Amino acid sequence: MSSQEPGRAQQTPPLTALPRVEDIPVADHGYDRARVQEAFEAFRRHVTSLQAHLRVLQAAPRGGPVDPMGHAVRMDALHLVRAAADFADTIERDAQEAATKQVARAEQEIREAQVELQRQEAELARIRQETDKQRVEILNSARNEAREILSKANRDSSQELRESETRGTRLLEQSRHQATELTNATRAEVEQTLEWARAQAEVIVQRARMGAEQLLAAAGHGEAAIAEAVEAIVRSAESSTQAARPGGPRRGNGNGPSGPSAAPSQSRRKTGGASSEAADQTSTEPEGAGESNSDEGEQPNT
Repeated sequence: MSSQEPGRAQQTPPLTALPRVEDIPVADHGYDRARVQEAFEAFRRHVTSLQAHLRVLQAAPRGGPVDPMGHAVRMDALHLVRAAADFADTIERDAQEAATKQVARAEQEIREAQVELQRQEAELARIRQETDKQRVEILNSARNEAREILSKANRDSSQELRESETRGTRLLEQSRHQATELTNATRAEVEQTLEWARAQAEVIVQRARMGAEQLLAAAGHGEAAIAEAVEAIVRSAESSTQAARPGGPRRGNGNGPSGPSAAPSQSRRKTGGASSEAADQTSTEPEGAGESNSDEGEQPNT
């Protein structure tokens, strides 16, 4: 090398620094992609600058002494090319290793995911089988319980129906017996009332006949005898009326039988207020009859 080489080296522009593998940061799954691209761009710029220097040296005049700088530059370029090739091989190898690792890791993750998926599918199948079994058991138990409830309800309804029919029959029989008893009692009471009414009518007829006979007998003796006969008829009618009433005194005066008046009093005790009112109404008949008889007895006298 001559003494002009340092001057030429100073005149040439500085070259771009070569990238190093140590300067590229390492990520989780290999080198950082952005930094690798930056390293390739720097290497490309360095090669471009070397080519520019080489062309400048080739374009220089050839008449002067041979400058050993061109040989050195070519050697440097060869070294740079070799270094770039080594760097590219290293990056490619690292990229292949990273890709292989990523593929292996992905395959491992896929296998693990498949195993987990198969396990989950088996668990789901087991849970589905258990659920179906429980559902079948629940349905069977529900059906059995529904059958039992239905049969029990049918038995209860049948029993209640029989009991209600029995109660209805019993009540019907009781009502029939009560109706028969009431009918018999009413018939007996009506018969007693009719007998009493007949007896009272006979008594009234007898008293009227006696009063008429007394009036006819006293017709020829004057007014005093007629008045005395009328008073006797009125007293006998009042005594019979009081004897026929429930609260009145019972007197056996020999003018009429006491049996018929006693029979209605017993029937009035059985039947209550309705029969007593009927007895009061019938007992008031002798008074009117007596008065009518007295009037009839007085009419012949006049």
